[in-house]
Amino acid sequence: MDSKKIICEFKDNAAFITLNNPAKLNCIGFQMLFELEEALIKIEKGIQVSVVIFKGAGDRAFSTGADLKEFRLLNEAQAVEWILLGNKVFNKIENLGIPTIAVINGYAMGGGLELALSCDFRIGTETAVLSSPELQHGWLPGWGGMTRLRRLVGEAKAKEVVMLCEKIPAGKALELGLIHRIHSNEEDTLAKLVNHLKTIKPEAFKLAKTALMDPGRSTYGVDVQFDILAMQIAGELKK
Repeated sequence: MDSKKIICEFKDNAAFITLNNPAKLNCIGFQMLFELEEALIKIEKGIQVSVVIFKGAGDRAFSTGADLKEFRLLNEAQAVEWILLGNKVFNKIENLGIPTIAVINGYAMGGGLELALSCDFRIGTETAVLSSPELQHGWLPGWGGMTRLRRLVGEAKAKEVVMLCEKIPAGKALELGLIHRIHSNEEDTLAKLVNHLKTIKPEAFKLAKTALMDPGRSTYGVDVQFDILAMQIAGELKK
């Protein structure tokens, strides 16, 4: 059995990052977070890819979140490190200048959902189930999930997801806006999305992502100048 908790493969100008802990439904511990960070640093430092795809090993789960057995053995200092590291890694995913896709097969719960929320796009199988069960354990989503949920679906729906701790099937997840698409044929759906994203100029994608993630963005002043600069960088305006 492969002892690596992350498998990173490169094919056709894409990076495929697989959460590799299928016996425990790809739950996330320190080792997986460290290996995930290493893979992201490798991509940041110049491996030429146009898109990054995150998947879970096996057919039962994307990830069921934090490894609770490991988490419950941590002392206070280690628990703080755990929370800080998870935020650091998921922030790296969110701030990558290239498209990121989470392919949700089966369960995406707790920290697994938080990882998926840090991606630009989420596509799920018809049997995908999403959940934020942390409150039932007596703590909060600690890897950025609450902020990303509120930003993504609004305060009312974010409260529904976090405070009710329900298991949300694919259809309702699509309705809530937690996933973008449900696929019956993963390979075909993913290929179409990846091929489309590869046609977008990397500089344009990066600038659009920066603008869309700015909560204070307006239609005045420097924000308009940003749009003009983006056009110049893309080579569509003569200086």
